[in-house]
Amino acid sequence: MLASLREFLASKNIRAGHFTGLGAAESLEFGFYNLETKEYERRRTNYDVEILSLTGNVAMMDGNYVVHMHGVFGKRDFSAFGGHVFSIQVSGSCELHLTVLDSLMDRAYDETTGLNLLCGMR
Repeated sequence: MLASLREFLASKNIRAGHFTGLGAAESLEFGFYNLETKEYERRRTNYDVEILSLTGNVAMMDGNYVVHMHGVFGKRDFSAFGGHVFSIQVSGSCELHLTVLDSLMDRAYDETTGLNLLCGMR
C-alpha cells in the first residue's frame, strides 16, 4: 500500500500533507525505534487484523516522496498493538483521508537521533 500511496502522491504532485485511516489488513511489517541503537526493532504479521488507526504525513527528501506512517492494529482476540509501519497488505479495505497542504515539507537526516526528521516547510 505504501508504494501505491507514493505513486498517487507523485501523480498529483502532492509534496506535503497528513492523513488518517482505518480498515483491515492481512499482513504488515511494523517497528519500534530504539534510540540507543538507532535501529528499528521490526516485527511481521501474517494474519488478519483490523486497522484501528493509521496516522502519518507526507514529505520530500532528496527529491523522493516520503510517507511516514504509524498504526494501531487489533487482533481477533481483541488485543491491540502498533508502531511505525514499514509495509501493509490491505485485505477488505483501507480508507485513507488525506489532507493536502499547499506547501512542501522537507526531511533531512539527523545524526543525533539517526532519523530522517521534518526540517522545514515552504
